[in-house]
Amino acid sequence: MAGVFLSYRRKDGDFAVLLYAWLVERFGAERVFWDREDIDPGSDFRQVLSTTLGNCNALVALIGPQWSPSPWIQREIGASMKRRILVLPVLLGDAPNIDAAALPRAMRRFASLQTLETRDLRFRDRLLKALDRVVSGSADTNTPAPRSTDDLRTRRLIDLLQNQIDQRQQRALQVLVAGDTDAALDVLNETFDLVMALIDFRPGDTGLELRLGYLYKDLAQVFTERDRPRFNRYVENGQQTFQRLVKLRLPQDQMAGSWNGLGNMYLLQKDFDKAVECCERAVRISPDYSYAWNDLFQALEGQAQKGRLNLPAMRQAFKRLKTTVGDDRLLTPEVARVEVSLRQWENSSKSRSRKTETSRTAAPRRP
Repeated sequence: MAGVFLSYRRKDGDFAVLLYAWLVERFGAERVFWDREDIDPGSDFRQVLSTTLGNCNALVALIGPQWSPSPWIQREIGASMKRRILVLPVLLGDAPNIDAAALPRAMRRFASLQTLETRDLRFRDRLLKALDRVVSGSADTNTPAPRSTDDLRTRRLIDLLQNQIDQRQQRALQVLVAGDTDAALDVLNETFDLVMALIDFRPGDTGLELRLGYLYKDLAQVFTERDRPRFNRYVENGQQTFQRLVKLRLPQDQMAGSWNGLGNMYLLQKDFDKAVECCERAVRISPDYSYAWNDLFQALEGQAQKGRLNLPAMRQAFKRLKTTVGDDRLLTPEVARVEVSLRQWENSSKSRSRKTETSRTAAPRRP
């Protein structure tokens, strides 16, 4: 029996992936239903949906910007309210509150239900706490139980999918750096499909959740200029992902990656002080983490542009980037860019110092 029914539009599938991962980790895959994973090919999806809605304990409805319920979503929400089970509307990103006047008459009561907002940093805890009350047999969040990982062929498939995810994220980053956001978006959408396939094999896998966080970061970069609401939503999703991870006891490489990922989200928000703090934690955990040194330098550049130049820290970040980059083709051009930027800031600092000294010596003395 599915304890939680996940209701969402296809265009909100990006957040559904993260939410599904959290729910499967908490309750187990057999107690979480979503149509991308749980309707077998050739099955009558109308019958499957009807049966599942008749047995579930709670429905989580994702409400994105410009949300309007399709006929199927109307049936899902309407059937759940008719059964008087727990219905949780979740507002994604900047989505406004539900307008009752815009809903079909039969489901206007849906607009009066108390919502949860993903912008709330307590969102994940509040959501799971509400569901815990009605979904029986929940699993301990610290003891996820993968279903098929004892099988050698399944483990090989998991490793293959994981490698594919890593390769595609590297490819997406390459085309992003080259400025081709359309190509990057195509690659990232394909990567999402692989992530969804893996989540079902490995609920609660923190390495997979870390990859998902960086996927949100890359998507945010794609939409920086072209769609600010989507940009904000991906930043929010990534921030929540990394904030959860840094609170866990993780292997050293994952912890460093989580702190650096959180620093990336603050960089995208131009909160350079917090970005510096997070990236510094990453390099303290993993001193040879070249990407974190590069991100730290970018955060220090942001501080300098706001009038808080820290040349010693910038020199240290450049030095460590140069010694740790190795033969990484993606970062090698960054070394040259960082060096040029550092020299410009040094020259700017010297110029300001000379002007200050000149103004002091030229100032008239009192008789």
